[in-house]
Amino acid sequence: MTAPALLRRDRTEDLSDGVVLHVFARSDDPRLTRFFAAYDAAFILEDEKEDLNGFKACLDLNEGGAYERLSKLYGAYREIVLMLTEGAEGRVLGAASFIAYAGDGTDPTISLSYIFVDGAERRRGYFARVMACIRSEASASFAWPGAAPEPLIFIEMNDPVNMSAEDYAIDSAHAGLDQVDRLKIWERRGARIVDFPYRQPPLSVQQTADSDLLLGVLGAQGDSLGACQLAAHMRRFFAVTVLKGADLAQAPIAADQLARLDTACQQGERISLKGFDRVFVEAARVLQDRRAPA
Repeated sequence: MTAPALLRRDRTEDLSDGVVLHVFARSDDPRLTRFFAAYDAAFILEDEKEDLNGFKACLDLNEGGAYERLSKLYGAYREIVLMLTEGAEGRVLGAASFIAYAGDGTDPTISLSYIFVDGAERRRGYFARVMACIRSEASASFAWPGAAPEPLIFIEMNDPVNMSAEDYAIDSAHAGLDQVDRLKIWERRGARIVDFPYRQPPLSVQQTADSDLLLGVLGAQGDSLGACQLAAHMRRFFAVTVLKGADLAQAPIAADQLARLDTACQQGERISLKGFDRVFVEAARVLQDRRAPA
């Protein structure tokens, strides 16, 4: 099946309850600096963060020669930033950056890079609203021949078991939310953990790889994913989002994971999807050990 054509939906939309939705996909959009200021205040661990130039580099892949080259290799895609704000010019209530991949037209996926809600606005439904906007914008970004297929949404989550004690404490204090409680937010929304030794390649030459992350997925049916399906998604994700168009062969961390998935694909294997119980038990043990007197 031929991948559907890309549609552009950059806009500002009044949602009629004092909240305004902003959607954009260009690096020169003036709203990017507003988004980045809120994003930069929400995240603190440096190896997990993009700088402003990193966001611009990702958005630049949406058009021109870069898009032509990458979409031929990986199918149609669109990097998107969206924000919910208090009125048109008010503070950012919640926001996300993500990339929607059309795949071959039958296997659309989303890589949810970042999502956050202003700390003062939690438990008011903004997280759910941002998630709903992500789904609708991803589906509406492509000209599907019929009803838009439901995409799988892949997310990166801090692993409370493998995080250093320092990063665990710093990030939890900054967010005002414990790492385990963060995972419970995703668990309540139906996420499951992909049982694969995931490691995020460096986001820039100044950063290091991140092995303290769990790879999760929303929307999967059953208790496993086909290795071929996961390999296709991870190839798009590494090449476009993480490496920003660079050669996959020059990124050993990405190439190694893809080689494992390609082998599993050739052998017809499936990748298990796990619940969060084991992580919660292990995290409790790790925290107890850390609190025990020396």
